[in-house]
Amino acid sequence: MKQKNDIKNEILQLAKVQKLDAERFDLRAQIEDFPERLRDMDELLKTKKCEAENISDELKKIQVLKNEKETEMSMKEEKINKHQTELFQIKNNKEYAALEREIKSIKADISLLEEEIINYLDKIEEARIQSEKKREDFETEQEKIEREKTEISAEEKRLSARLSKLDEERSSLIEKIAPPIIEVYERILKNRGRIALAKVNGNFCGACNMQLRPQIVNDAKLQKNIVSCENCGRMLYVEN
Repeated sequence: MKQKNDIKNEILQLAKVQKLDAERFDLRAQIEDFPERLRDMDELLKTKKCEAENISDELKKIQVLKNEKETEMSMKEEKINKHQTELFQIKNNKEYAALEREIKSIKADISLLEEEIINYLDKIEEARIQSEKKREDFETEQEKIEREKTEISAEEKRLSARLSKLDEERSSLIEKIAPPIIEVYERILKNRGRIALAKVNGNFCGACNMQLRPQIVNDAKLQKNIVSCENCGRMLYVEN
């Protein structure tokens, strides 16, 4: 069994390791979050691009429909011109009246086509405004995301450098702690994540906040052996 001073020293060193590990855990969490953030940015940009492309395609479709109506109207106007020339050549009243009715019908069709073309022109103007807006939204978002990606890259390098420094400090501290204690600590850290060594706060575990038995608190204060929380299994220590 280790002497009190030995255990006390082990716990002091382990508390230092725990402090480093808590920061290391947080740093790794931030670094691991970067790829997801980048994916979210790419997805958002993809959505903005699709929106811009869709409204642009819609604008093209409306323009094609308008052009078709204009072509149809032009053909009917040519037909009217042709029929009006034919009127001067007809001497039969019945045929003359029939051709006039045909001309009148075609003019009615042209009137409807004109309304449709005006309607398409309104839709084209609306789609053009929307297309311009969506394009500007995409370009604005693209510039913003490029800046954010640059910032993330710089932040990732900074955090990685800090993590490497902490790893070095941790390795130096671990050398001063007995391997069996480190093994227990590492096992708890792996299972519990951020905290493996918990400070006793009054009569409560500083990690899970469950009340500790008086004997457990007393043993932690005596520092004769490594003491664990009966609820969460973390190693306990009392800060002097």
